[in-house]
Amino acid sequence: MIFGIGIDIVQVNRIEKNIENQNFVNKIYTQEEQDYLSRRHYNPQTAAGLFAAKEAVSKALGTGISGFNITDIEIIKDEFDKPEIFLHNKALEISRDKGIDKINITISHEKDYAVAFAVAEKFFYDFK
Repeated sequence: MIFGIGIDIVQVNRIEKNIENQNFVNKIYTQEEQDYLSRRHYNPQTAAGLFAAKEAVSKALGTGISGFNITDIEIIKDEFDKPEIFLHNKALEISRDKGIDKINITISHEKDYAVAFAVAEKFFYDFK
């Protein structure tokens, strides 16, 4: 069952201006994400895609970035370069409290924009 959906679009140049600022990078991206961005030479489209994905996931949770840090949402690419969601700390608590079992994400970008779409799912119905 779909619990929630979220979508976000980001101007790549907005992120490009900020990824040179290490304080911004530390505030937005986990260490694992920073390592990935480093391997991608801090490609602005990649950084914007991760940012959009975090925002889309927060919307699928039904909260937006509220009650937790943006780094509580982590986007990690698998061996096929497919993005996967890992929640930590308060975002994980919110997800568990709402009975969310899985969040799917897709990210796309072109020259000027990056977009992400997230779907939060519940596998079991609560008949209470």
